[in-house]
Amino acid sequence: MQTEQEPIRYDERAWKPRPTLSGPDYTSLENFDEERERIWFGDWVCIGRTEELPEPGDYIVRDLAGESIFITRNEERDLHGFYNVCSHRGTKFLDDEPAAGHIRKAFVCPYHAWAYDLNGRLVGTPNVKEGELFDRSDYPLHGFAVESYAGFLFVSLAREPRSLMEWMGQGAESVNMFDRFKMDELRVGVRIVYEVEANWKIVVENYNECLHCPQIHPELVQVVPLFRFGEVWDEETRDDGNWMREGATSFTKTGESELPKLPGLQPEDYSMYYGAYQFPNLMLNLHPDCVMYYIGYPKGPSRTTVVSEYLFRPETIADPSAFKPEPVVELWDLISKQDWEVCQRAQTGVGSRAFTTGVYPRQDRFLYDFNERYRKEMGRALLG
Repeated sequence: MQTEQEPIRYDERAWKPRPTLSGPDYTSLENFDEERERIWFGDWVCIGRTEELPEPGDYIVRDLAGESIFITRNEERDLHGFYNVCSHRGTKFLDDEPAAGHIRKAFVCPYHAWAYDLNGRLVGTPNVKEGELFDRSDYPLHGFAVESYAGFLFVSLAREPRSLMEWMGQGAESVNMFDRFKMDELRVGVRIVYEVEANWKIVVENYNECLHCPQIHPELVQVVPLFRFGEVWDEETRDDGNWMREGATSFTKTGESELPKLPGLQPEDYSMYYGAYQFPNLMLNLHPDCVMYYIGYPKGPSRTTVVSEYLFRPETIADPSAFKPEPVVELWDLISKQDWEVCQRAQTGVGSRAFTTGVYPRQDRFLYDFNERYRKEMGRALLG
């Protein structure tokens, strides 16, 4: 969440209250349309996991801020991204549900049966007569950049995308801080989808602060004692992690689970919780025995679909005697539902005519960093 202005000093004496974003930033359709162009279509965004496309011919469909797109894996096992639009007359040719599938040779438009191969090349045009001045190579699917890191899929709809690593290195937190968790080797064992009646930024801001934790999450503060004081991370620990309560080795109500621990971590990792936010929509939660993350998909100014998935070692998932994720999932599902309720209350409040901007005390400093990054991406002046 680092921005390009001078670093903000976070000690209590240096910090002065700073303003939140404005009410219309969370509620205005006009502002949301600008976000679509500058943020969701203008740079890299996380849309899932590479394991969703294990074989050539596999594809997934996503709604990215109102734009339907799909990713496929070709015969050479390369990933390609395309707009879900036929080059003939613009027909949407893949349905949103099911959101994944497999084709053998070609995607076929349901309107006029134009066909495209796994590289997006137009290979079939029924009833277009021979001899017409028509070259199929001139009409491929409209594509965009696709990359992966740590098993996560990222897309950029920008015409000239910057490198994924340049983008990932822009914030103070990043997925690449946690390579030791070998997330590319982990697999999804549990998936929960939440529909949250709140702006995507409210969801992100809620993730990045813990002033609400003592009031909203009584179970969470029993697991991570620092959260009782409204702080989100311990500045004295590796990668800004937080110690779980004494003796705890799993992110559960009891501090224990029957899940095997992830191999190859640092000794202190087996007693820690880590969180990391990758702008704009990936929120990581890393534990000694699994990784949970949220991916947020904006559905308009006041609604966000949040996909929550839990990653485990594949051999753990395959072993019924070892794969017992319920205690971890139970706690996170409770925390999530507690969060979504207050996010929805916040969304109602920022829509009030009385709300212009709010205020950030020191414990909300990471929200302010996020807001500065947001201002930068939106082409606005930074407040500093």
